[in-house]
Amino acid sequence: MNLPDGYCLQNGKYCLTRVIGQGGFGITYLGEWNTEVKGELGAVETTVPICIKEYFFKDYCFRDETTFEVKVHSGTGKILFDKFKERQIEEAKILSEVHHPYIVNVLEVFEENNTAYIAMEHISGCSLKSMLSEQTVLPESKVLRYVAQIGKALEFVHQKNILHLDIKPNNILIDKNDNARLIDFGVSKRYDLEEQEACTTTLTLSKGFASIEQYDDEGTVNFSPCPDVYSLGATMYNLLTGVIPVESILRATKPLVHPSELNKRISPKTEAVVLKAMQVNPKDRYQSIKEMMDALDIPPSIESKENISFPKKKEHEAKQSVDENESTQLITTSRKSGSVDNEETLFIPLQTKQSKQRRTKSKRRILLPLLIFAFAGVGWAVSYLFSWSDKSTTFINNKLVADASIQQGEPIIPVDLQPQTETPLTEPSPSEVTNEIHKEERTEKKEGNETAPAKKEEKSEKTTTSKESDKKASEEASKAKKAEEETERMNANYAALLASGKTKMDQGQYIEAKADFTKAKEIKVTEDVVRLSLACEEKIEEKNIAARIALYESGMTFGNYTIVRKKQNGRYGAIDAKGIERIQCVYLSVGRSESGRAFEREDHLYDIYNSNGVLVGRGLTTY
Repeated sequence: MNLPDGYCLQNGKYCLTRVIGQGGFGITYLGEWNTEVKGELGAVETTVPICIKEYFFKDYCFRDETTFEVKVHSGTGKILFDKFKERQIEEAKILSEVHHPYIVNVLEVFEENNTAYIAMEHISGCSLKSMLSEQTVLPESKVLRYVAQIGKALEFVHQKNILHLDIKPNNILIDKNDNARLIDFGVSKRYDLEEQEACTTTLTLSKGFASIEQYDDEGTVNFSPCPDVYSLGATMYNLLTGVIPVESILRATKPLVHPSELNKRISPKTEAVVLKAMQVNPKDRYQSIKEMMDALDIPPSIESKENISFPKKKEHEAKQSVDENESTQLITTSRKSGSVDNEETLFIPLQTKQSKQRRTKSKRRILLPLLIFAFAGVGWAVSYLFSWSDKSTTFINNKLVADASIQQGEPIIPVDLQPQTETPLTEPSPSEVTNEIHKEERTEKKEGNETAPAKKEEKSEKTTTSKESDKKASEEASKAKKAEEETERMNANYAALLASGKTKMDQGQYIEAKADFTKAKEIKVTEDVVRLSLACEEKIEEKNIAARIALYESGMTFGNYTIVRKKQNGRYGAIDAKGIERIQCVYLSVGRSESGRAFEREDHLYDIYNSNGVLVGRGLTTY
């Protein structure tokens, strides 16, 4: 089915390397563009890696093993094949008109091997779908970066009155510079200056990413950015949660789960933007991509790199931050330690001086009683007579000692209070120590008894929380099971409708078959059901054309029309290839004239029509 590796197109201009993707409508090859680079020293031959997309409608065509040409199975298949080939060429034309840093560039579109090819630049990287399959969910900052880039691309596209209509992770590539690139304009629409649909290639929908108006043939007749706004919101939903959102057409019965219920790390502002962008009613969404982008917290510079090296840089920065915090803590600890050391340093000399004072005072306690007995009487007399002198002396001595202490950095110890300083320094007795220990044990026991109820309450709370968590998990499992059963039921209904429709097609019941396919599309939209619906429409139209033509007796051709006589009234006129009357069958006869054809009226005058069916003469007596 594929072209062989090394196969060349356009007389060797493009050579295929290998197949990198294929679907129902085409095959994508990795290839090389053989070209020349011209400079001051002349032309130098070189090769440029490119992608080449080949149109190959696999259900209706096959490849000749000898000539490699693409051939169609049947006449009906040829009609569909040609229609889809026009779609491929139209995609290339649209892409060739949009040159933007975040959109893949088209080099050339050409026809060969009875099919169409698009040569486009090769993006070295991976799609967001592939990235998501590896990481489950993407960080919000990275999603915002990519969405901002795709938003710029879409703003540019919308300014040219083009809708993409198929935005999803698989259609966004991330290049080697970690920039997002929008691809695949295969189902896009272009509008004229009056914002009316000028061309359409919409044939398929992406489940979960398409807006509800894309399910209706008239939903996108007029230009509006709202379908792309919805798809971009759905893409954000998928990237942030890892879940494909519910199809828009099913949300009346299956509400959309809020992103934060699937990923708690999503910010409220981003969630609000996603939910508004994904409103079912287009009027409730953002009315432009710019309005949506303005509502997001886009980083100031979306050009900042957040690729593989970025987390390493962040990790390094985080490590630096930790180191700085640790050093801050170490500095604080050092200061505390230093403070303790200083206190100890100040405290040790104080203890040494007090020990010397204690030994001196012990000697004084031995001599003091003798002096008291010897000079008792004299002491009382002297004390009484010179009490005022002693007080003054004491005050002066205290002041002198204080001044000396301040100068030497020693503690102030009044002379008359020196004996009292011995009491705090007396070592406690063993009984006092024992009593103190028992007292502390009683206090600890009491505190333990007080905390016991608290521990019981805490344990009870943990048990309750555990039960609630188990209950919630059970409910979620039940919901998941019901959702799975519902999906299985819908898939079974879809398969039954598809089988029924195919059987009716084989029996020639195309209207009934189309009704089955329409019901199947309400369940889910796939390439198969769209293709079969189109085939039914073609067959129904063929039958309708044949039925209309059968109402007339055909005569000679007249430009793009055929002169006919209507069986019902026996009058003459003209019809087109689809059996539609372009010149009303109300005339008695018809003859040739210099300007075209002369049709005889009831009053025997003549109306003259040219080959385009335009009336150029009315009520003439002769022709």
